Amino acid sequence: MSSPTPLQGPPLPTVRAASLWEALAGEPFSWLTFHIGTLENETTLTQLREAALTWAHGVTEALGHETPARIGVLLPNGPDFVAAFFAAQALGAAAVPLPWPVVDGAPERVRESLEPVLQRAKLSALITTPSMATVAWGVPLITAPGTQLATPRPTGPDGTAFIQFTSGSTGDPRGAVISQRAALASATSMGAALGLGPADVGVSWLPFFHDMGLVGVLLTSLLARFPVHVLRPGDFLMRPRKWLDLVSSTRATLTVGPNFAWELVTRRVAPEGLDLSALRCALNGSEPIHRTTLDGFSKKFAAAGFNPAAMLPVYGLAEATLGVAFSRPGALREDVLVEGRPIPSNGPLVPGMELRVLDAEGVAVPEGTQGELCVRAPMVMGGYFEHPEATAAALRDGWLHTGDLGVVRDGNVYVTGREKELVIQSGRKFHPYDIERVVAGMVDATPNGVAAVSRPDAAQGSEALVVVIELRRVSGAIDPMLIRGELLKVLGVRADVVEFVAAGALPRTTSGKVKRRAVAQGLADLLTHAPVVTGAGNA
Repeated sequence: MSSPTPLQGPPLPTVRAASLWEALAGEPFSWLTFHIGTLENETTLTQLREAALTWAHGVTEALGHETPARIGVLLPNGPDFVAAFFAAQALGAAAVPLPWPVVDGAPERVRESLEPVLQRAKLSALITTPSMATVAWGVPLITAPGTQLATPRPTGPDGTAFIQFTSGSTGDPRGAVISQRAALASATSMGAALGLGPADVGVSWLPFFHDMGLVGVLLTSLLARFPVHVLRPGDFLMRPRKWLDLVSSTRATLTVGPNFAWELVTRRVAPEGLDLSALRCALNGSEPIHRTTLDGFSKKFAAAGFNPAAMLPVYGLAEATLGVAFSRPGALREDVLVEGRPIPSNGPLVPGMELRVLDAEGVAVPEGTQGELCVRAPMVMGGYFEHPEATAAALRDGWLHTGDLGVVRDGNVYVTGREKELVIQSGRKFHPYDIERVVAGMVDATPNGVAAVSRPDAAQGSEALVVVIELRRVSGAIDPMLIRGELLKVLGVRADVVEFVAAGALPRTTSGKVKRRAVAQGLADLLTHAPVVTGAGNA
């Protein structure tokens, strides 16, 4: 029996630039307006291009005119981040966006958390703020633009545009190498899928260091030539209504957020005084999507003119330079039931994308059968930077193995779960190993005596992080609040539940590794039969 034919998206439209720098040099328009605190700063394409060239001059001055290979960008959302990112493009270098803390923290903490990424990335230089430059980073630092305009020398389509490190990946960081061709193709593809153009207006609070903010917002708006109003993540988290107020006041046609964000505004924001009638693309992606969140937001904000057909579940990943499957504006799709759970449709494939679903033996399965989602497209990464083992595991025979599980029905993609043992919280991805390492250093646990797993939390519209700690002695238990605080400080991840169990209680493989999936699936039984201390202070 022949294998099922791969699912194919529409043809990729013509990409109108050979590099991101060339795209920035296109016809000027009022591109980005930054809303930082009470300040509003509108910046045009021409202004950002000139700013990028001054930052590029600052880099060349710091390096003694040595050609940089990779330039780190450690800045909050703002004109300087955009200028620094495109300074790397002007110099033909790969930009390496690094996570900026949601709440400005101690530079020492930020430096410590980024150490494994810095070791892997081997930066030529780092563009950051003067406050971050108060600690030693081990590379030349640029904290202000130069005094002149650098001469641009951008790379061609096959050169590296940027390296996207997995959010929260500190133990074994993996940086997806994204070429100029892939970045341009992805932004063009997503714009075409949503029918975006100069008549659109976007609003976003997503961090630019994250692929959804960088590619989905910044680069897609650049290629489709429409203006975007930008907030900082902390402003949204401290005052969720600010997001919808801005959508309302600007008559935005497009905005985007992870599922938890839509759930948050549904619970905390009243529809009174809002006008969301102009929204035709309200994208929900980057973490598991809950039907209750989609329906809850649509029902509550119908009073503000929101059209339920504008709520668009989308699916993508950094290794595919973001977009894989996007719901189309105005098209409502039925859910599929998987183990009794309603799974919303992520829509059809974006232009230029191919997808097949493989079973555990690597054999393609027919439509309607669950398996691993594998994709092939011009947008797929070239590999993980200086990580051949991870590259070989992810890229096989020209296909990217996403590690995500799903089914295809009537040409639509439904993401049902993950093979990868990642924890996704607030749109960020964390490797369990990183969480377990921090916790093990605080308690009397064996080196592999901690399991970090996630489970759906419909009430929060996200995933709950559960940390289970195997103790050799009951006296080794400490207040779960201390553990939660340390995880927030070191990794920026919130532990929703912390529990202690008896030594030997965690399920393991024959080689002694903890079976995280078995922990997640049998959590209730595990806590019933092998508890040590009930985790006081859990949320």
